[in-house]
Amino acid sequence: MRSLYLVRHGKPQYPDEHSYCVGQTDFSLSMLGHLQAVLLNEELSDKISRIYCSPLLRAVETAGHMAPELPHIIVSDLSERNLGEWDGLSFDKIRQRWPDIYKARENNPDHPIPGAETPAASGFRFSQAVHKILCASEGDIAVVAHTDVISSYIYALHSGMYSRQRFRLPCGSYYHLEVNERNNISFSDPNYILPHPELNDGLCFRLRNAVSLPRHVQAHSDAVTELACCLCNMLESNGYIFDQKLVRSGALLHDIARLQKITPRQAVNFFYNWVIPRSVRSSHNIMV
Repeated sequence: MRSLYLVRHGKPQYPDEHSYCVGQTDFSLSMLGHLQAVLLNEELSDKISRIYCSPLLRAVETAGHMAPELPHIIVSDLSERNLGEWDGLSFDKIRQRWPDIYKARENNPDHPIPGAETPAASGFRFSQAVHKILCASEGDIAVVAHTDVISSYIYALHSGMYSRQRFRLPCGSYYHLEVNERNNISFSDPNYILPHPELNDGLCFRLRNAVSLPRHVQAHSDAVTELACCLCNMLESNGYIFDQKLVRSGALLHDIARLQKITPRQAVNFFYNWVIPRSVRSSHNIMV
């Protein structure tokens, strides 16, 4: 048996604050997308011997963070589904131009989009590409692609048990499948995996570097970290107990979004949902 990791790229950078319908429109990664790719690296880089990816920039950039030391093999048929006339438009514009179709898709997400590739066609294209990759490779591999084609592929393995929408991946998450010697896929767990590696100084530094945080901001964060740890030591001497490892990591990353136009609440949500391990969140009863 060997492993196949089907990975969705990190979050793209949209032109504004609106939500977009993105198929083959070629957006690059957002700040959050780069950070998600680093977390994927922490969890998967030592598990794979080769990485394949869609030619779309958000997938190529994710693969670059995930396994910088491995060759990245670009396969055109791993691209996302072409979403026709909706591709690259904000959902606000789509709602205005195609109100009836938009409403119909609320009840049936697979209702046809004008000019779009069908889920069956894009799923078959992706499935054929994965089969060729498996035949041409050895060892454990990762495929970095997109939620629509991956969900169609996984649905084909579980058709009749769940809807296709059940298998849609959040950005920066993955499915783990097993492949036997005949390249047959076994997929026992329909749940995706969202990386939550344990925090350490090295990971915090890689997260900061991934978003090109300026040196003076990094130096400030390091100084805050030393001060925070000193305060913890002083307070602990008076009977107050802290998770110093978590405090240190929080201080190292507290200004990671310094150059971004996001609210403090959004920054807290990122740190909570993408960086703090589940074990720490549960043991400390952390809420946002």
